[in-house]
Amino acid sequence: MIEFLNTYSRQVRIGLMIAGILVVLLLLVSLPMTLLQSSIRLATPYVLGSLAALLASRAGVLNLAIEGKMLLGAFVAVVTVYQPGVLPGQGRDPILGVLVAALFGGGLGLIFAVLYLRIRINLVILALAVNLFVANATVFFMRVLFGAFGTLADPSIRSLSTLQLPIIHNMPFMGPLLSGYQIVVYLAWVMVLVVWVLLFRTQFGRHIRAVGENREAAESVGINVTRVQIFALTLSGMLAGMAGAFLSLGVLSQFVENMVSGRGWTSITISLFAFEQPVGAFFTALFFGLAEALSFYLQSRPEVNLPPDLLLALPQIATITALVLVALRIRAAELMKRRTFAQQFGHELDKLRRGVLTSGQD
Repeated sequence: MIEFLNTYSRQVRIGLMIAGILVVLLLLVSLPMTLLQSSIRLATPYVLGSLAALLASRAGVLNLAIEGKMLLGAFVAVVTVYQPGVLPGQGRDPILGVLVAALFGGGLGLIFAVLYLRIRINLVILALAVNLFVANATVFFMRVLFGAFGTLADPSIRSLSTLQLPIIHNMPFMGPLLSGYQIVVYLAWVMVLVVWVLLFRTQFGRHIRAVGENREAAESVGINVTRVQIFALTLSGMLAGMAGAFLSLGVLSQFVENMVSGRGWTSITISLFAFEQPVGAFFTALFFGLAEALSFYLQSRPEVNLPPDLLLALPQIATITALVLVALRIRAAELMKRRTFAQQFGHELDKLRRGVLTSGQD
């Protein structure tokens, strides 16, 4: 099996791509339009979160604090537009909440980078501490500042407005599928292209990838490794903050205690599953958005006689499946590298033996 994958790796990749395209087309044709729209909307936090994770990972840092940064963004976004006593529809623009959430997420990313890179705190301990601190701090300030328990909601908190794309919204099938979402959804799509261009079409992106692949080699050619990692972690925090803001202002229009619910960890899984490629992360995030939307859709169908807890666990089941596939892929890659090295080493030994025998006969 390993030899087959090693010999026909290109054909296998092409086959998987074709199979993926066929599955996507089948889903587009067979699934209801409302389910597809929900999938795209619910995939947005995963898109932004996976971009945040892969940016940090490309710079050589496994950002395990995505969960906390998303939760901070969700809380700050709601606090920014929270104006009790203001008539509905006359409060602050929720776009302001998204921008402030991005700034706070970037600030937390910068603090995280300084604590890890300058003070040398253990990465895993630091990430867990940040996640726990944000989870408890949001509950504390929600109770102390607003007297709210569990949920911070008010009529002044407006949801992000939807946009109708010119020309596209009039198309028979593509219009309902691609038009009519909040601005953060489209911004997430744009950020996929921006991150791809940054990583693969700019000199600074080459520096990021060089630092992640070999820190010592990057330092030897004059790259400021610390500066690159600080930038990557700060931008990662901004993307995570935007993802959290979409949860609170794009999906719910309120803040709920621990509302991220593991989406930060799932975003890390998406990044790993997509080989840390922005475009691959985008399509993988769509799959997880479909899994989450499907769990809600099936609960609303009375003919589906499945336990509600099982339906709610569909995103977690998809996450576990993806992690298993990632582990199998890493193991297969290691075995193929060992097999290739053994074959090359054997060939070199054969050449050496033939050379020795030839010189001995002379």
